[in-house]
Amino acid sequence: MSPKKQILKFIQQAYENNRQSDPAEKEVIQELFDGMSTGTARIIIEQDVGPQISEEYNIGTVENKGRYYIAKIVRPDGSPIQRLLIDKQTGNVQMVGR
Repeated sequence: MSPKKQILKFIQQAYENNRQSDPAEKEVIQELFDGMSTGTARIIIEQDVGPQISEEYNIGTVENKGRYYIAKIVRPDGSPIQRLLIDKQTGNVQMVGR
């Protein structure tokens, strides 16, 4: 199972297990279910782009854009190669240009 599917499965199980809990805990879990952190986005990108790209290049800035993150794949000197769009709710990664 891919890391993004494992993360989503964990969050769904936590949500289901806490249905009877107090409203404050339920709200925190719902926030987790609604999105992801930049760290999680980086993990998903590393898994999605493949080992050759992740060994030769770096993941640059990861910017929060509401429902999405935009990340840059950069050369070791910092020059951008590709921009990626990461959907926070599904974990899908799309290349969107430079």
